[in-house]
Amino acid sequence: MTMGQSLRYVRRGVQGVVRQNFDWDIITDRSVVHITAGEVAFGTTEATPVTPGQNSYYHLGAAPVWVSNVSPHRNEFSGQAGGVEYLLHVDWTSPLDVAVTITVEDAVPVEIQGY
Repeated sequence: MTMGQSLRYVRRGVQGVVRQNFDWDIITDRSVVHITAGEVAFGTTEATPVTPGQNSYYHLGAAPVWVSNVSPHRNEFSGQAGGVEYLLHVDWTSPLDVAVTITVEDAVPVEIQGY
């Protein structure tokens, strides 16, 4: 069984559809990348903080928040950094703060057709 690596960051004041790019050297164009997003509020819900610390918590509001068009990239011939581009959607009347979690699986797909 393979594991993956995840990281989380917050984008402030997101509204509408916003194109995002996150460079991470473990990502290649064959990587399996999962991205989740959700509205957050600032503060903590932990009585005893643990490492790594997190100064926000997820808030289940009424706003639809989602990610689409996840596109891992790395061009080894041009020296391009590895990373992932995606579209972050916040369908709400005012800007919201959103936490994005990117998870990269350790294994590449067992088969890639049309290569």
